[in-house]
Amino acid sequence: MAIHKLRGLEYLVAVVDQGGFNAAARHLGVSAPSVHRLVQALEAELGTPLIDRSAQPLKPAAHALAYIERARSLLDELRELDASLRDQSHAPRGKIVVAAHSVVLQFVLADALPRFHARYPEVHVELTDAGSSRDLARLGADAMLQFGWPPEQDAILRTLAETRWLVVATPAYWARHGTPAHPSALAGYPCALFKTPFGEVIRRWSFERGGERVEVGVDGWLVSDSRPALDAPLYSGQLAARINDLTLHPGLANGTLQPVLLDWHGLNAPPLSLLLRRSLARQPRVRAWVDFLVETTDRLTAHRLPAGLPPVPASVRPDWWRKRVQPSPRRGAAVDPR
Repeated sequence: MAIHKLRGLEYLVAVVDQGGFNAAARHLGVSAPSVHRLVQALEAELGTPLIDRSAQPLKPAAHALAYIERARSLLDELRELDASLRDQSHAPRGKIVVAAHSVVLQFVLADALPRFHARYPEVHVELTDAGSSRDLARLGADAMLQFGWPPEQDAILRTLAETRWLVVATPAYWARHGTPAHPSALAGYPCALFKTPFGEVIRRWSFERGGERVEVGVDGWLVSDSRPALDAPLYSGQLAARINDLTLHPGLANGTLQPVLLDWHGLNAPPLSLLLRRSLARQPRVRAWVDFLVETTDRLTAHRLPAGLPPVPASVRPDWWRKRVQPSPRRGAAVDPR
């Protein structure tokens, strides 16, 4: 197969993943005319359009879906072949592109990255903020970390850690409003409200204890889809919040935040999830990254606060996720059960 055709296939897949010729060119680091030219040459050779140019963002022509997915698999296999030759008989080296949401960057990766570099000095990590995206291919990343449930896509999915919802506020807040003895009491407390990636504000918190399940409506003056935006009103004693425990260690350890309702289990806490590109999963640098993440999250979960609580059960996708997330047209994610 000629080199120009392989390049044309690479550009074609990038156009589909990025949703346009200009975006594909920026992602690939080449000029937009060169992307246009090679994709058009490929279409001319095949005698049929491969891109639906009437759609915004651009998408594959209906009859070309299978062709483009086969091209994607072929390119992934070639990259894996190249990488295996470079990595063979060597310590982990090369670059890994990691997308992560801001809360993961702040509370999971920030302190861990220096240890990773000290252990694997020849692996270069390129970090990018995933923003609201949950699509590995569109981000152009080799791996993605998020708190939550990634939509199905052509990737390996691994749950690194389960989390626990904790209802927290400052001691002064609880002294002012009273410590709730039952979840239903939260209906009268000013609380911070989270907005999902789909724009839905979570105004009902669900709890379970023994055979009793309680769902309580909460309200407050602040709604945000950004965890850091909640910290100032939370730590200043203006609001209570429901936050996953792996991001609360400093505030709990120094007593700035006080959890309540610890005999109740908050439902639908988001797991810490890892997505990996299939074609890179066996590469030494990627295996080193995954092993390090497992070690890092094991450290976090081993020092959960408050201490002495029951083990965290496996999470269940909430109703809002099941209603909003549709399966990808690509193959479903392979689940790594480890």
